[in-house]
Amino acid sequence: MNTLVAEGQLRPINPATLAPVGAVPVTLDVAPVVSGALAAQETWGRSSFEERRDLLLRVLRVVLARKDEIAATITAETGKPLVEAYTTELLLGIEQLAWVARNAEHVLAPERVRHGIPYLAHKRAHAVYEPLGVVGVISPWNFPFAIPLTQTATSVAAGNAVVAKPSELTPLSGAWVADVFAEAGAPDGLVGVVQGAAETGEALVGTSGIAKLIFTGSAATGRKIAAAAGALLRPVTLELGGKDPMLVLDDANLERAVEGAAWGSFANCGQVCVGMERIYVARNLHARFVHALAGRARRLRIGRGDDPDVELGPLITEQHRSKVEDVVAEALERGAEAVTGARRPDVGLPGWFYEPTVLVGGDPEARIEREEVFGPVVTVQPFDDADEAVALANASSFGLGASVWTRDVSRARALASRIEAGMVWTNDLGYSYGVGPAPWGGRKDSGLGRTHSRHGLYDVSHVKLVDSDRGRVAVPWWYPYRSRALDGFQGVLEVLHGDRKLRALWTHRRGLGHLARRYARR
Repeated sequence: MNTLVAEGQLRPINPATLAPVGAVPVTLDVAPVVSGALAAQETWGRSSFEERRDLLLRVLRVVLARKDEIAATITAETGKPLVEAYTTELLLGIEQLAWVARNAEHVLAPERVRHGIPYLAHKRAHAVYEPLGVVGVISPWNFPFAIPLTQTATSVAAGNAVVAKPSELTPLSGAWVADVFAEAGAPDGLVGVVQGAAETGEALVGTSGIAKLIFTGSAATGRKIAAAAGALLRPVTLELGGKDPMLVLDDANLERAVEGAAWGSFANCGQVCVGMERIYVARNLHARFVHALAGRARRLRIGRGDDPDVELGPLITEQHRSKVEDVVAEALERGAEAVTGARRPDVGLPGWFYEPTVLVGGDPEARIEREEVFGPVVTVQPFDDADEAVALANASSFGLGASVWTRDVSRARALASRIEAGMVWTNDLGYSYGVGPAPWGGRKDSGLGRTHSRHGLYDVSHVKLVDSDRGRVAVPWWYPYRSRALDGFQGVLEVLHGDRKLRALWTHRRGLGHLARRYARR
């Protein structure tokens, strides 16, 4: 592990140098933190959108002021390159924070409900959005700041309080989320944090007062959380694993596709839920693509993330590196060929490094074709036509993201409609995490619900129908029931929705007249 638990503390370790990073006390009792969030939310839930916007914009300014410290913490705990700490953590997180601050009021404004039914023309109704209460945010180690920051900001914008549980591998990065809210002047308890390993997460899931859970992590853990929350009728949003396909069509810009594949497969040492793990290339481009991608992978600079020239850091733990090695070894045993990589590099550091690896061929039933590897490993296989490409893309239990690489945008759009994924990008990937209006989430084993966009705000809100009726119009379907009322309602159905309206008017004229008299009665 890259976190030692001793004397009631989490002690994360830099996965590149194996040096200690710091220490964080383990939360022994989750309940008081949840109670504090409940107390804060009771007032915050009545706050105006202007107050919420002002708080979030103050948080944004604090993040900007603290960006160097936050980035250094992220790189120390995860080993990711410092550039990625600024781009995939700070930049994407701030973009989402800014959008939700400025748009929550519009998105969550009451919506007029138009009945569209003649006999309800006198009524008025609105759908209103109300806070859920306290939202539990259980976040992962691969993006330990951006993910909890954006999910917390969305929840707070909707009037909720948050109790966040960072990964035990990156407790200091996760703690920054609560710290920046506190420094921005958030009410005491509005954003709390609990620290610990799996037992702390389990306690948060089951603690009374949690209204909803947002979990980002593996499908296996997501299922456990969903089952535990389901027993409590507690809703969940799950952003789980992925095994994203990249389709490179015969008219693709080869140079751009190779650069995109290198970044999409190896950024954050491949530990990205929307990272490319499966690349399918038109057969006439396959050999050139593989050669170019392998060459690009070999040129990546591997080392400790705090070196600004480093492009590939280590895997998060020794156990995780062993898992990646096992999956690759099994693929090689079953006929795959490693064009490059598949070994530990010599970088003069004791950390858990692994070379960027490109595999071709092999057994389609191998683990690498089915499991999320979550490392700097990608398979590249050829296809003959679009139908085969789509079938290969969909031949996975996961459905988070996908990408299509072509010069023909209409062709990409047509293929996107056939791919089973929550997000499909064209000639790019993953960027939309920082685009406020863009929903984020997957299908199949990649989870349920959405974060970000208006759908993310709806996910952390109660929707309530509020009806308005002056009470001056009688209701004809109330008691008493009579045969004339029955005849009248038979007529209503046929006149409003049947094909022979005039005949229905005549046949049910007495019943309709009876209803009309009741309806008009004050």
